Amino acid sequence: MSFLTLVKNEAKAIFSNSTIVLAMIGGVLFYAFLYPLPYLNQSPEEQKITVVDMDKSDLSRKFIRMANESQQLNVVEQAESINQAKQQFLDNTVSGFLVIPYDFSANLQLGQAPTVAYAGDASYFLIYGTIIEGLMKAGGTLAAEYRVAHMTIDGTPINTAIDTFQPFKSNYVPVFNHNMGYVQYVVPAVFVLILQQTLLMAVGVRQKASKVSENTMSHLAVRFGIFLFSELILACFYFGAVFNHYDISRFATALELIILLVPFISAVILLGMLLARWLPTPESLLLLVLFSSMPIVFSAGFIWPTELIPSLITDLMHLLPSGFAINGFLKLNQQSAGLPSVLFNISGLYGLCLLYAVLFFISKRNKS
Repeated sequence: MSFLTLVKNEAKAIFSNSTIVLAMIGGVLFYAFLYPLPYLNQSPEEQKITVVDMDKSDLSRKFIRMANESQQLNVVEQAESINQAKQQFLDNTVSGFLVIPYDFSANLQLGQAPTVAYAGDASYFLIYGTIIEGLMKAGGTLAAEYRVAHMTIDGTPINTAIDTFQPFKSNYVPVFNHNMGYVQYVVPAVFVLILQQTLLMAVGVRQKASKVSENTMSHLAVRFGIFLFSELILACFYFGAVFNHYDISRFATALELIILLVPFISAVILLGMLLARWLPTPESLLLLVLFSSMPIVFSAGFIWPTELIPSLITDLMHLLPSGFAINGFLKLNQQSAGLPSVLFNISGLYGLCLLYAVLFFISKRNKS
């Protein structure tokens, strides 16, 4: 059989298999536009809350106005009692409720820090944190205004009063995440995992469907080359068109990305072949890939700090291509670190290629 005939037959076997096409191409295209949807607004804003104002003073009403004017909050209701506010929350009319106590203005005028109460569902930590941030900003601003006003009444020049209350000013300049949003932070790392998991499924299904006569060295080499070339195109689509669509920062050159992509994709292909050799059915391989996705995400070190993850788990993650690839792509493409800084990641991926290849041929020889 000629080389061109071998390539033609293998390509036909791969791209005529609906499961492979759905996993490798359909999955990549589907997740490219589905996964970033919850993060398109970058961060939660205008969260609806209700207020129980027991103080009913000018200061409490000013506090409510300041909270409503903040970017994080939208005061849509004012309840007459805590029970009414609680019911509004349980009815999902609002995300939480604020209670301003009777002595709010009195404590503020006495120079004491008044205590306000907020109740909400903390399991939605992004929403909960956004509301708390908005309330703290409003409360801090009100306290500052009142404090500065009293200092000026006592004869302190207004500029001196402001500097005394706020001795320094912060000037935040985002370097890599230019809009401080979740798309820049989460999506690039998860895209690497999507490329890995979808390719693992595609390679595993093809390997399980192949006949004994289709597992010669020439067949395996051609199969490897077709998957490598196809996945490189999909990866370039992710790091190119999709990143541009979502305005995700990209600092690496095309050549730098390919230098890291080649060992990453190669390792995934070899791992897919190895898993297909070890697992009894295509269904078991698909289940393994699907159920391992979430543990891999939370062990990768971009959602939860690596320092707080047990070293045993991080070491195990380096037995997977994503363990080296996610960190490498974030350094190279999102932080403009350059190729020298990811040599460890590249070496690790080539090391995995060697490990998977050796294990594959050992298991292949034992079964033949």
